[in-house]
Amino acid sequence: MNIAIKGNEQILGLLNDWYVEIRARRISNAHRLKEEIDDKIQNIEDQDLLLYYSLLDFRHQYVIDNLGVSTSSFDKVESFEIPSNNTLTYYYHFFKAIHASGTGSYKVAKEHFDQAEKLLELINDDVEKAEFYYKLGAFHFDICDSLVSFQYTTKAKEMFLAHADYERNVGFCENLLGLACINLKEWSLAEEHFAGAMDKFQKVGEDKFIIMVRHNLGWMYSKQNLSSLAIRYLSEVIEKSPNHYKAMYAKALEHYKLDERDVAAELIENGLNISKKLNQEEFIHRYLILQELNNASPTQILETVVLAGIDYFEREGLYEDVQESYETLGTKFYDEKNHHAASKYFHLGLQAKRKFFEEGALK
Repeated sequence: MNIAIKGNEQILGLLNDWYVEIRARRISNAHRLKEEIDDKIQNIEDQDLLLYYSLLDFRHQYVIDNLGVSTSSFDKVESFEIPSNNTLTYYYHFFKAIHASGTGSYKVAKEHFDQAEKLLELINDDVEKAEFYYKLGAFHFDICDSLVSFQYTTKAKEMFLAHADYERNVGFCENLLGLACINLKEWSLAEEHFAGAMDKFQKVGEDKFIIMVRHNLGWMYSKQNLSSLAIRYLSEVIEKSPNHYKAMYAKALEHYKLDERDVAAELIENGLNISKKLNQEEFIHRYLILQELNNASPTQILETVVLAGIDYFEREGLYEDVQESYETLGTKFYDEKNHHAASKYFHLGLQAKRKFFEEGALK
């Protein structure tokens, strides 16, 4: 970051260097710089420097363990007065968008991505612009806007490739392109991008990033209903990352499909507990719906839980999930020969599908 703070040039230089390493996903270098900075920051009183440090501390933690981020992870940053129109303002909105997206508050994330994009003209660093477009691509993937995600991520990848020493970032772009291809049902292309990501991460020896790709391969096999293959990959991920609530959800879903209810129930319980501790509202709803399906709960109980999930999905603009949830209820009522309720929910699912396409057409 280019921030002018007189009298604190040494600590400012260290903070700038720290962000370069965080952004480049060079975790060991970032750790080393953080330890050095933590020894010096205690004596700093300048509020802009302390805000800068708090922003970077959040960003550091997110790179280290994005699945450990909770709704309170940005509270320290929020305790500062935010400048109205400078580089720190840009980074506040950018990092706030990352936090909101990571905790399932997608409407809030969009507001802050929009604010950050307006301030992007203040940034003279092409690598930072590439990072912004990568994160914007990740956001659009999260809200199932996969074609737009693919476009932003491709742009970011091309920008990273123009600079040396950003192999990890290129690998992250390949990984995200693979995820977008899953939603677009371009399975072979997804595998190509995941292979490209895996190659980058294996060359730099980053096991954490390799686990990320293996999780996404497991999710891809899940989406293809290749349950045994999905379970194999996801089991490895959970073994190496025991709090990976996304992998637990995906694995529980596969065991549910295979009618292995006890195994699914244990995974659901563990994943739900982790999601609640993090206040991860999106996955709390996903787990609660899957739990009632796995328990073969009475239709009225399932209906209540699914409708609560739909309220969240609609609020955050996740219309593909709204459609799928309504269809879950429609199928359940149809199987019970309650054709009036089935018709109602299938119709609502169709409306959600139309809304999804309308939202895409307006972008």
